[in-house]
Amino acid sequence: MTKGIGLVLEGGGVKGAYELGALIALKEHGYTFSAVTGTSIGALNGAVVASQGIEKLAEYWEEAKHCPVFDFDDDTVAKFRQKDFDLDLIIATGKKLLTAREIIKNSYEHALKFVYGRLKEEEIRNSPMDFGCVSYNISDMTPFEAMKKDIPEGRLIDYIVASACFPIFPPKLIDGKKYIDGGVYDNMPVNLLARSGCKKMVVIRTNPAKKQPKRRIEQPDLDILYITPSANLGRALAFSPERIENLKQLGYADAVRAIAEANTDALPAVTD
Repeated sequence: MTKGIGLVLEGGGVKGAYELGALIALKEHGYTFSAVTGTSIGALNGAVVASQGIEKLAEYWEEAKHCPVFDFDDDTVAKFRQKDFDLDLIIATGKKLLTAREIIKNSYEHALKFVYGRLKEEEIRNSPMDFGCVSYNISDMTPFEAMKKDIPEGRLIDYIVASACFPIFPPKLIDGKKYIDGGVYDNMPVNLLARSGCKKMVVIRTNPAKKQPKRRIEQPDLDILYITPSANLGRALAFSPERIENLKQLGYADAVRAIAEANTDALPAVTD
């Protein structure tokens, strides 16, 4: 671990597409990683990267372009932004808002099926890349922060799902305890990765640089390359194919810029 570069992926719902774009750029520039930690969508992205690779992550995001978290098409959203209202649009949207609870329920069930159908605990545990995630235990009011070796056998995917249980969704029940999105405690798990022995890392943020993470970085001697959005990434659950693609392209461009500006002698790419 002390010889490799670690990867930290911040939470942020659909803004995880920004992380995908940045990861593609990092790979093209020769970066590989010995470990990854993530919160919420960062945990999901990290689990795929650790066990299946960036190419497979890109395939999953193509599928996620059609995720029905909010059942509004791009044209409807555009009309509201332009204040181009008409009676039919208002009635149709009102009906969708009245059924928001059902939409959320269906979206949650769809997301669970999506994750459990694609992530395999054995693949993550057998990967040479270490993995860790953050969730929050609301039964005991305590954070859950762990690398894969410290997560009980048979529960790894459950804790990844728990990490991504956005507050509008039901808590994830694990061994009688309720867990929610780790972003309420630590949305940028640098400390978890650093405690495992990693001193050099790339942190892909989904929030602007001016927004400080919830947890202060514990170790002052870390060598960190930050990839930070050059524009506001918007709402966490505003899914649409166009937005996912735009976020991906922005992440790629910001990563290329950050790599060019970095002192590559201080933070070299690591090859296996």
